[in-house]
Amino acid sequence: MPQILTANRLQVGEVVYWNSAKGWVENLADAEVLANEKAEEALKGAAEWVGKREVVAPYLFEVKVSGRDVTPVKIRERIRAAGPTVRTDLGKQAG
Repeated sequence: MPQILTANRLQVGEVVYWNSAKGWVENLADAEVLANEKAEEALKGAAEWVGKREVVAPYLFEVKVSGRDVTPVKIRERIRAAGPTVRTDLGKQAG
């Protein structure tokens, strides 16, 4: 199953996603969808960014891809991508 690499930006705690062409991006839509081999490689590469104190706690999560739409499999990742479920006026969903 395709995966996306995520972490939190250390200075501000913002959720970020990996894109090999752009680096760490803030929007799920800009994240790079990775096949299994590339996903493991990207996760290992994230250790460099942890060492630079740019991000913390990188990990992979599974996504479903339908055309151009990418949807996290787990609700936790949907919430992390959008923001709080009880205050839709906050987080990325507010913009």
